[in-house]
Amino acid sequence: MKMRVPGRTQKTISASTPSGELAEDPRKSDGRVNRSVATRKKIVNAVTELVYEGFLSPTAEQVSQRANIGLRTVFRHFDDMNSLYSEIIGDLKALADPVFNVRLVGKTWQERLMHSIELRSHFFDQIAALYLSAQVHRHNSSLIAENLARDASQLREILRHILPAEVLNNSVVFECLDLLMSLDAWIRLRRDQHLSADQALRVVNLGVKSLLQTVD
Repeated sequence: MKMRVPGRTQKTISASTPSGELAEDPRKSDGRVNRSVATRKKIVNAVTELVYEGFLSPTAEQVSQRANIGLRTVFRHFDDMNSLYSEIIGDLKALADPVFNVRLVGKTWQERLMHSIELRSHFFDQIAALYLSAQVHRHNSSLIAENLARDASQLREILRHILPAEVLNNSVVFECLDLLMSLDAWIRLRRDQHLSADQALRVVNLGVKSLLQTVD
């Protein structure tokens, strides 16, 4: 139903807007939402690129320059840089799926363990830079700290499901295996000892096999 206001230039006022305001074209609202999503994605991509280039803690100014948007826009989409990093860490779940959810291949638990190590090596190379960046910010963000702890716990659970009771019952061997197969150990081999991915994988495999030989 349309109402006319007498004695004035006529504007149509929809009865579906009790406040008397003109109804907004939903297409305009959708357009703003789409632009907001696109801008947010540009910011996330800018931070990710900077981190992979070695800037483990890029500033808001660096992000705005890389994304080619205003500094105020960065903070309008994210309250602070920690909230931005938290969203990026959340995106790592997609990369982690092959490690956390894949069905391991192998007739024996030893073969499945080697398959798990191989999967981890590919995953670790993908996320090493983001992991180091997250470590920089973990003390200022409870969400980042929780995500890091959760991922470490999930990797330990995968290891527990692979190993037989005689290995699990040896807590020292289990903790050594967890350390050898960890992201921190992989980063040490790749970044600090400058090993190639194949060399680092051989080192981890040798360490794991040698350690398992100590189990009675």
